[in-house]
Amino acid sequence: MAPYAVKVVRGLLLLVLMCIPIALSVFFFAGQSLRLDEAQSLWQSGRSVGYIFTLVAEDVHVPLYHVLLHFWRIAFGNTVIAARSMSLVFYILSIPALYALGALAYNRRVGFFAAFLFSISPFMNWYGNEIRMYTLFTFFVILNQYFFVKILKSKEHSDHVWALYTLTAILGVFSHYFFFLSLASQAVFYFLQRKLFLEGSLRRFVYAMLIVCGVFLPWGLYVLHLGQAANQEPLLAVPTTINLFSTVSQFVFGFQNDNINTVLLSLWPITILFAFLGLRNRAGHASLPQTQYFLITLLVSIAIAFVGSFIVAPVFVSRYLIFTVPSLYLLLASMFESYSPKWAQLARYSIAAIMIATLAVEIASPTTPVKENYEEASAYLNSHVTAQDVVVLSAPFTVYPVQYYYRADAPITTLPIWNQYSYGPIPAFNAAQLPDQVTQAVGSSQNVYLLLSYNQGYETNIKDYFDSHYQRLYTATYSDDLTLYVYKLRYDTSATQVTAR
Repeated sequence: MAPYAVKVVRGLLLLVLMCIPIALSVFFFAGQSLRLDEAQSLWQSGRSVGYIFTLVAEDVHVPLYHVLLHFWRIAFGNTVIAARSMSLVFYILSIPALYALGALAYNRRVGFFAAFLFSISPFMNWYGNEIRMYTLFTFFVILNQYFFVKILKSKEHSDHVWALYTLTAILGVFSHYFFFLSLASQAVFYFLQRKLFLEGSLRRFVYAMLIVCGVFLPWGLYVLHLGQAANQEPLLAVPTTINLFSTVSQFVFGFQNDNINTVLLSLWPITILFAFLGLRNRAGHASLPQTQYFLITLLVSIAIAFVGSFIVAPVFVSRYLIFTVPSLYLLLASMFESYSPKWAQLARYSIAAIMIATLAVEIASPTTPVKENYEEASAYLNSHVTAQDVVVLSAPFTVYPVQYYYRADAPITTLPIWNQYSYGPIPAFNAAQLPDQVTQAVGSSQNVYLLLSYNQGYETNIKDYFDSHYQRLYTATYSDDLTLYVYKLRYDTSATQVTAR
């Protein structure tokens, strides 16, 4: 086949891979209910650019995504689908970028298969349809890794490549704080394999990091000046070794219910055995510099997040570590190259079939743990709540997704009581103050519609208080950890007709 024809076929194959997430988004993901984090992104990006910087500096993120989303919504509209499409665009762009990285590091076959896994990934498809910064973050990690590997393989210094490496690093640190973990992994690899780099590389890396840190420093000082970021940290549990295996499992198989996760986790010993067999069949594969680099990127980043959760604060969340997914897929794709042709084909077909199956389960199953059906819960409120009632939300920050859908006349309040427009953190829960806060929240209302989700450690206290003081009329669960309770408050009027479930 002529070289031009080969390039055309290669381009068409990449185009097919890029169309897979688009089709999945159109038919399955884009129309899902708005989720909490997405609602916060919409609320923050809907402010002025100056106010966005303040809001994000008071939060636990960096501003690039929110500023881009602000202008994206001006250009393409304020719907959930329009906002999600920006994440989808960066996901789609990451597919040819990952192919290029794999082709540069190994060969085109590795690049294609890694890109294929990336395109059918249940984990990546989920965040490719979420109004958050994770695909933007992953895109810049892939680009930065591409230029890092290019520096590693270069026979002479190229100012052009070094400039692009520095630029992608700058954009990366403004897409997510965890980008610094990717840079830390590169530093570890460099000092372990310093002899592989051209003379003068250390000086150039130092200059690049000085530029990155110099550009980032004003933002860091601004965050410290406001002093609110620590108050906005989500309530996360200290991780266990189970979380380690679950995170890697999610990277490959997506979000599954407990029963399926138990089966998947039980397969890890077999997976590790096949990995060792592959390395034994071609021991030289494990010694390849690029393999060591991707392995360091994966292991060092996860290890720092895991250990840091004990030393500093719990930050071990799979979505924060999404930037390691490309390295994992490249390691898998390159590992299969070490098998005999027969076993390599079987391994590729097997992993692809399992990922497609778990993707289907993630889409179809109502028990998928990351699904948050605020749309249906709000639809019930809209059709049943009257002006004489009150809607109470807890945790308080769940006001964001409910407000997006809520159209009824009754007021919305939270427990603990919080004004989302006020300066400062959400008030801490105080069990001693709960009776007074409930009295203040419900006032003289006829019924209270209590929507509990995102348990912050006091959800049971609130539910038990209402159960022990008021008559419960109705209960409905809309998704995992999202339950609506309706209570009758007053007996001097007839209660709103509520259909029990």
